[in-house]
Amino acid sequence: MNSFFSGSSSATAAAITGVYGNGGDGDLTVVGTYTATLERQFSNVTIPAGATFKPAGWRIYVNGTLTIEATGSFNDDGNDAVGATQGASLLRGSSYLVASAGAGGAGRNTTGSGNLGGGSGGNSSPNDTGAAPTGGAGGRASGAYLGGAGGGAAGVAPAQRLISNWVSGRWSGGAWNGGAGGGGGGCQVNTDTPFSGGGGGGGGYVWLAAATVANSGRISANGGKGGDASGTVTLGGAGGGGGGGGGLVILVTNTPASQCGTVTASGGAVGTGLGTNATSGTTGTAGTAHIISFGGA
Repeated sequence: MNSFFSGSSSATAAAITGVYGNGGDGDLTVVGTYTATLERQFSNVTIPAGATFKPAGWRIYVNGTLTIEATGSFNDDGNDAVGATQGASLLRGSSYLVASAGAGGAGRNTTGSGNLGGGSGGNSSPNDTGAAPTGGAGGRASGAYLGGAGGGAAGVAPAQRLISNWVSGRWSGGAWNGGAGGGGGGCQVNTDTPFSGGGGGGGGYVWLAAATVANSGRISANGGKGGDASGTVTLGGAGGGGGGGGGLVILVTNTPASQCGTVTASGGAVGTGLGTNATSGTTGTAGTAHIISFGGA
């Protein structure tokens, strides 16, 4: 977690009047999973234990209190791989933040190197390069049965640009991306039927302005987990999938940064390999989580 702005003063408070929205959407208590379909401005939001708020590429405002109970979450996490099936991409082309995230590389059941994870794609120029981050290729299976490489993190433009554009979450002519997908694992087939693990999907982008944050759960844009290799092995083996790259979180609040609880953009966890010489995948590269606190550190 990084905080690139903190401080408090009457002048600062006056300058940010309205940054938490007008509360026009009233109060929300999440039941199960709530997925935003447009920008929302709530008075108060409660996310009970086990419930999930998915912003899905939209800015979310809370002009009162955001309460997240233990095991509850406000997240745009990447999709986990399930066995050889890669984690799906997060497509955000129609949302305000347009921060798509890449799919993982598929697992395989034939001999060869792992499949490359997907780039995060879509309407952005991370690091001012004009290129999206890409997932790592899975290692070749011959003799090593290597797991897939982890996905690249969400690209973040120079800090000055992020600081000067936090109110909008974008800048003129550009937007930030989510993370890239992890690579699928390599595979070596003899007389057996192994499947290497698919790569986890990249984490997305959370932009959240909440006047008060009471967070016992998490706020996150983590990469998805790589898939575990599966099937049967006699002489061959298969690598685990790589984790998806972490995304980007921007949290704006009056709550001191140190009291905001768990705010993360972690790289996705690895998938395990199958066979004596097989290896697990590689953890996805961590993304960036920023807390802009007007209540200090």
